[in-house]
Amino acid sequence: MTDQRLRELFGELAETLPEGSSSAGELWRLGTRRRARRRLTAAAAVATVAAVVVAGIVMTPEPVERGVAVHPGGTPVPMTPSAPPADVAPPPAGEAALPALATALPERWAGVPVMPSIAGPVLALAAYGDGRIYAMKAGGRVRLDVKLDAAVDATGSPSPALVPNSLAPDGTMAAFPQRDEVVVVDLVIGQARRYRVPGFNQAVLWRGDRLLVEQQAANYLLDLATGAAVRQPFKGFASAAGYGDLRIVSPGQGRRTLIRQGDRELRLDVRGITGQGRMPVRGPGDHGWQRDGLVARSAPAHDDRRGRADVVVVAESATGRVVRTLLLPWGDPPGARCGKAGCAVRGWYGHDTVIVESGDRLLGWNIGTGALSRLTQLPEEVTAYSLRSG
Repeated sequence: MTDQRLRELFGELAETLPEGSSSAGELWRLGTRRRARRRLTAAAAVATVAAVVVAGIVMTPEPVERGVAVHPGGTPVPMTPSAPPADVAPPPAGEAALPALATALPERWAGVPVMPSIAGPVLALAAYGDGRIYAMKAGGRVRLDVKLDAAVDATGSPSPALVPNSLAPDGTMAAFPQRDEVVVVDLVIGQARRYRVPGFNQAVLWRGDRLLVEQQAANYLLDLATGAAVRQPFKGFASAAGYGDLRIVSPGQGRRTLIRQGDRELRLDVRGITGQGRMPVRGPGDHGWQRDGLVARSAPAHDDRRGRADVVVVAESATGRVVRTLLLPWGDPPGARCGKAGCAVRGWYGHDTVIVESGDRLLGWNIGTGALSRLTQLPEEVTAYSLRSG
């Protein structure tokens, strides 16, 4: 330090002394007091650190597992997991005020022109009141030239040949369940092929180059390359759309809903979310939909909303953890949504938006933000449809 700087420091200290003080003596005493304070402060800091270290050695328990809290007594107890975000849809009459989600689908399917041919990808399939099935594209709809009968169950009750999962995820193929067979149409070249699958086939789900064909009494995995149909060890309509072998099952009264993937089984805890904490299948069109390690499916809402609301549940398919839920109050007739068939999940738009059927409207539910939007309006003359999910 230079002499000049020392003089400046002494000058600054001198300015703080009371009038009439001896500068040299007071400066020395002031410096001594400041040095003593610094030593005491340093000693206190060292003592504090030592106390913390000792306390850590004496009192810190063994490393705590994730999801476990340690109470002051030192006894580990399981932590209560935080509830997943829960969104609530507006009443059915309030859907018209929701913002529109811009998609390639027409905002309204009424009046979409019929064209002999249109370039571009197939966005959806729709069965209209004239009994025909059409490929929906950006510029209109094109009639499929394929002969189909209505699908029927074992009691003879008919259902549309076009089912919610008919259209392949890439939009190039379509599959239609028929009694004792499945008709598969190549939408690029317009060629149809019929596959022998015995029984009352009512639903199909794409599994890459194979089809899972569902019946009430038996399920078959159909290889489209060889035509071989292999009976599966399960039956009914519990499988989820998507390439993974995933089923959401509620085995029975009082038993928990499960996610089954091949030989692996894990619990899907929807207690307090759905009726009786279960997700019963309500028909051949009531499927879950997989996307990016998640699965979405609807069910009757919790018991306090029995018969008055549906709830859509999104869960991690690998862990069963519920990620987010959407409550859809049915509302009052004649404008009620859902009802006996429920507010079914109809696929995904992009990576974060679940498509939900609400009466004659499709809604988009963003699972990142919880926001709802209008996707498209379905007129009365559309009797069945299948969306391209992807």
